[in-house]
Amino acid sequence: MNINMKKALMKITLFFIPAIFSFANGNSAKNVSITDDVPFSRVQRIDWNLAEVKKGFTTIIIDRANAQREIYSIRFLEERIRGRGADNLFFAPYTVGPNNSISIQRIAGTYMAPLFETENFSEYEYFRNLEKAYRWEFDNWTLKLYTYDENNVDVILEFIPIYK
Repeated sequence: MNINMKKALMKITLFFIPAIFSFANGNSAKNVSITDDVPFSRVQRIDWNLAEVKKGFTTIIIDRANAQREIYSIRFLEERIRGRGADNLFFAPYTVGPNNSISIQRIAGTYMAPLFETENFSEYEYFRNLEKAYRWEFDNWTLKLYTYDENNVDVILEFIPIYK
């Protein structure tokens, strides 16, 4: 066997062996769920855009079509988050713990009057919900943050990745 054929065989082997094992476990790159013990590093360094807010029995769809940009976004770095509210940039330290627990500290950032907010979900609510987040889940490329509002009603913030 010549050297080029060996290199080609090596590349094919290195590509297919991990894929075979991931399919054998029932996982694929697009189908990862919380039951698979996903590490938080899978969530980090990705820009996430808020898509839905589930508050009690109500679901609020965040419509970005009219805004021409992301309205509510978040990105997790090693020790801090950053993102955008309606018109304000924000950042805050956070920690993750066992059993998918998360704690986001007090949010700081710019304080401009928002020109565009969704009708049923304000920038203020977004920031307060982030500060009360206590659990995270990652399932099928959806990031969920479990939190609660000022009336102790359960809230789930569902984010999808931003692809630019």
